[in-house]
Amino acid sequence: MSLPDSIWWTRKARIQTEKRLLANAFQAQVILLWYSLFAVFVSVYYLKFNATSEYSGVAWVVFSVMVLIISSFTSALSFKERAALIKECYETLSGIYQRAIKTPADKNIETEYGQVLSVCENHTDKDFHKAICLEYLSHSTPNGVSGGLTKIPTRYIWFMFLIHCFYRIMFLFFMYSLPIIIFVTLEKL
Repeated sequence: MSLPDSIWWTRKARIQTEKRLLANAFQAQVILLWYSLFAVFVSVYYLKFNATSEYSGVAWVVFSVMVLIISSFTSALSFKERAALIKECYETLSGIYQRAIKTPADKNIETEYGQVLSVCENHTDKDFHKAICLEYLSHSTPNGVSGGLTKIPTRYIWFMFLIHCFYRIMFLFFMYSLPIIIFVTLEKL
């Protein structure tokens, strides 16, 4: 693969990394808000309608501690700060890519490319697979030709992309339904 091509695909994968990190930051905030709201509603419910439940007090104290731990954990992951570094990286890669197209024999470009990559974290395989699949879908022509892309998603890449999407949906479904599961379980005890 040529240097300009490597730069282009790295940039596309880093764009997907930034999107993932920002989506994680948003989902973490919404989940924390949901958990806090749910805890308030359940506290009011137990105070008003079911004050005699022997498990509710302990369970919701544990739930509140879990919300605190999740809050600390998500802030420690610093999704937005990492996304900002990734964005800076792929914006710099855009300029390097333009120079690599104009002067492909310039050895300084390869050195600069390596330096820019070391500034922030690398993208994951999931981000790279997503970049390949989304670029293929957006560049495909009606007759199925790839529209000039140098990487075409294989069956394995499509499979991994779909598995990642499925895993993310299931994980978010579980995280959003966890307080409801706890509440229903405690009510049945």
